[in-house]
Amino acid sequence: MIKLHFFDYGCGHLDVEGELGITEEIDELLIRNIPKLSLEATDSMCDLEDNEIFWFSADNEEDCIKKIDDLLRSHISDGSRMKYTIGITSDLSWYD
Repeated sequence: MIKLHFFDYGCGHLDVEGELGITEEIDELLIRNIPKLSLEATDSMCDLEDNEIFWFSADNEEDCIKKIDDLLRSHISDGSRMKYTIGITSDLSWYD
């Protein structure tokens, strides 16, 4: 499972799409541009609005992570305070 976590702790309300300068939802952009990527779930840590987490499945997770990272880097502006982490996880505690 691929975990993608956007955050800007303390910002109030994080607007991922605004920070990336896109008009469509981030999960839709990723799925449209990365073949065989599927959204599984979304969440936020501690139910706060300063972060957003996406879980995706894919046949080749390592390849998809590189493509996701490349796509995000091409959209995020130098002045953005938003950060993100992306990795493979086997922790499915969110799925209960």
